[in-house]
Amino acid sequence: MNYKPFCSTEIIFFNKEELKQRILSLDVTNVVLVMSESSALRWDMHSFIWELQDKCELLNGTLTWIKTVAINPTQRDVIKSLQQIGNNKADIIIAFGGGSGIDLAKGISAFHSMKKNDKFIIDQITDSIKNKKYKGNEFIDIIAVPSTAGTGSEVTQWATIWDENNTGKFSIDAPMLKPKIAIVVPELTLSLSAKMTLSTGLDAMCQAIESYWSKHTDPIVQEIAYRAVELVIQNLKNAVKEPHNLAVREKLCRASVLAGLAFSQTRTTACHSISYPLTMLYGVPHGLAASITLDTVSQINKGHFPNDEALFKLFYEYDGIMNWIDAVCEGVIDMRLSNFGIIENDIPLIVDKAFTGGRMDNNPVDLNRNDVKYILQSVFV
Repeated sequence: MNYKPFCSTEIIFFNKEELKQRILSLDVTNVVLVMSESSALRWDMHSFIWELQDKCELLNGTLTWIKTVAINPTQRDVIKSLQQIGNNKADIIIAFGGGSGIDLAKGISAFHSMKKNDKFIIDQITDSIKNKKYKGNEFIDIIAVPSTAGTGSEVTQWATIWDENNTGKFSIDAPMLKPKIAIVVPELTLSLSAKMTLSTGLDAMCQAIESYWSKHTDPIVQEIAYRAVELVIQNLKNAVKEPHNLAVREKLCRASVLAGLAFSQTRTTACHSISYPLTMLYGVPHGLAASITLDTVSQINKGHFPNDEALFKLFYEYDGIMNWIDAVCEGVIDMRLSNFGIIENDIPLIVDKAFTGGRMDNNPVDLNRNDVKYILQSVFV
């Protein structure tokens, strides 16, 4: 009998020392570690990495440390990582980072082959992603350690790979890409800048709201998503004002996991679809690009999804979603498109690239080009 489990990922909340001990106790000999050099320095993890390497070598295995993690990984980044692994065996990938680090790990998992790692070319990776040829590959298990509170990638089965020629955004999608374990360590988020805290927190908010109104929503998804939205509303501003408040950071980590669980069942909708060209063409950070249209899209969707009034009530005291976003971002980011170097003449190009299958057509209201143009103009200045 075929069935889809709600969540097959073991989710653990640890402190940093507990995290280290759990990883060092793993019964594996060949490890691929995805962690940027800057992160290792910031979290004081070098001694742990050398200890992990010593353990692997003692067992006649290898540790391959992928130190370079692009903000938005492309096909080339996946290929470079595979070349670094070369003909080494890989029993498990341990991925530290935001969505980018975990997405890169998923790209490695989907394509790793001891016989092919040195031979991949960009066109081959692109063709495999577009035509889902990777689905017959042997995937490597992943342990995900999110270092931001927002992407939810630690509990989803897909990864975003950005085209290096800026022609589009690709998605690798397979059940075996869902991490086997998600180890959530709120301490790792203490070093996030105010802008990154906002971007990732707003991403979690957007994922939760979009799963709440998705065409594929259900009562359980709505309950989980609702709580995620509550947690973000209650804690995001405080995280910006008190960046070293571990209790607040832990609440945002909860929100991130809950949002990830919610949209892992439904996928996202129009806001994320519109966000992709904003990030790809203009470098708008993903969470900001996704959430900037949230209020206008919500007004279009109002009345077209179950229990809509309960969701909107969460924002009553702020007089709407956009007013809450503006208040929480005050003094850090001006959430208008013109602030990101976008001019009005850019809007038609953004509209052209805003219709991503599985996202735009997952919105409860079907949107056309004029709708998307209106949405973008509403947040221009």
